[in-house]
Amino acid sequence: MLLQSIDDRAAVWIATHRFAPLNDIFVWLGYLDKVGAVWVVLAVVVGVTLRLGVIPTATLALLAGAAAFAADSACFGLKDVVERTRPFVAHPQVDPLYVVHSSSFPAGHAATAVAGATLLSYIAPRGLLGFFLLAVAIGYSRVYVGVHYPSDVLAGALVGAVVGFIAIGVWCWIRESNTRLGEAFTNIKAKKTDRGADIALLGRSHR
Repeated sequence: MLLQSIDDRAAVWIATHRFAPLNDIFVWLGYLDKVGAVWVVLAVVVGVTLRLGVIPTATLALLAGAAAFAADSACFGLKDVVERTRPFVAHPQVDPLYVVHSSSFPAGHAATAVAGATLLSYIAPRGLLGFFLLAVAIGYSRVYVGVHYPSDVLAGALVGAVVGFIAIGVWCWIRESNTRLGEAFTNIKAKKTDRGADIALLGRSHR
C-alpha cells in the first residue's frame, strides 16, 4: 500500500507540476517512439555510421523493429491481465495532454525505448549514453503527459530490457551464422582452386 501510495502521489505531482514550454516536447517524444519507429531509424544511422554494409544494416533495422514490436506486444498482453486504471481516470486532478484508452500497466513506450536502446548500445557502445538518455526521456514523458504511473514505466523498462537482450542474442547468432557461411564458401572456393591446380599439374606431367 505504501509503494502504491508513493506511486500515485508521484504520478499526480509530476502531471500537475508541468512546465508549459516543455509540454509539446514531451508529447512529441510519445509520437517519436510510436511502435518503436525511432529505433528503426537510429538502427539505420548506426549501420551507416559504422559502415556495416547494406545487408547488415537492413538486418539491424529489421531486428530493431522486431524488438520494438515484441516489447510492445508483451506489454499489451500484460495490460489485458492487469487492467490498471490510467492516472487521469483514477485522479481527476490529472489533466492528460492526450488521451489513450488501453489500461496503464506496463508502459509500452518505455518497453520499446529500452529494447531499442539496449540493442543499439551493444552494436554501438559509444552511443550508449545517448540511446539511454532518449529512452529515459521517453519513459518520463509517459508520466509527464498524465497517462502512466512511474511503476508502469519501470515495469515497461524491465520488459524492454529482456527483449533487448534477446535481440542481442539473435544479432550475435545471425553474425555467427553468416561468418560460418562465409567460411564454408571460402573453403569450397579453395577446394575448387586446389582441384584446378591438381588438374593443371596432371596435364603437364602427361606432356
